[in-house]
Amino acid sequence: MRKYILIIIVLTVFGGSLLHAQESVEQYLLGLDEPSKEAYIDLLYEGSHQNMVFALTKLAPMAESDDEDVYKALIFGLQQGTVYVKRHGNKVVNDFWDVRTTSAFALGEMGNPDALPHLYMALRYDPDNYVRSEVAVAIGKIGEPEAIPLLTRVIETSSAAGPDDMVVLGCVEALGEIGHRDSFVPLLEVMRGNYRRSIRRAALNSLKQLEW
Repeated sequence: MRKYILIIIVLTVFGGSLLHAQESVEQYLLGLDEPSKEAYIDLLYEGSHQNMVFALTKLAPMAESDDEDVYKALIFGLQQGTVYVKRHGNKVVNDFWDVRTTSAFALGEMGNPDALPHLYMALRYDPDNYVRSEVAVAIGKIGEPEAIPLLTRVIETSSAAGPDDMVVLGCVEALGEIGHRDSFVPLLEVMRGNYRRSIRRAALNSLKQLEW
């Protein structure tokens, strides 16, 4: 699921405008012998849609759990199109689901528990299920048992089939990553529920990850 989401992001952002995106990034980084972390952070804050995703993909492997500048930049990316809404007339013009998804992935790799309140908010309220799915996985990678009630609630309130199933899958995988025994009952309910086979199989795999 993670691989397919990232492929969709790449195709969406770079598909029709790949050449333009590459040129704009090259222009921004022109003259820099070796682009620094700060250069990518500036690109995220000030760049175009395509450049924001590019910057995030570069920042993700640089992120360390105590790096405050990268952390703030990733939170900024997670909020694009939701907290930072831009409109032209009455139309939202920055529905940057791909920026938010990539930011969620990077926050999960970073592993900073301070990100959890922001990720909880995104899991509850983000309008895009690709984003919510990646947010759930990021919460699982951070690995705090306090997240279990929210992940369980999201599973319970999501439809068993249809567009919500990717969110359910993300929550199921997150429960396994956290690995706490309190996930036993919600995962068992998923296995017994009317979910597609891949989700029930993921619940079984997550059950095997629980520590007793």
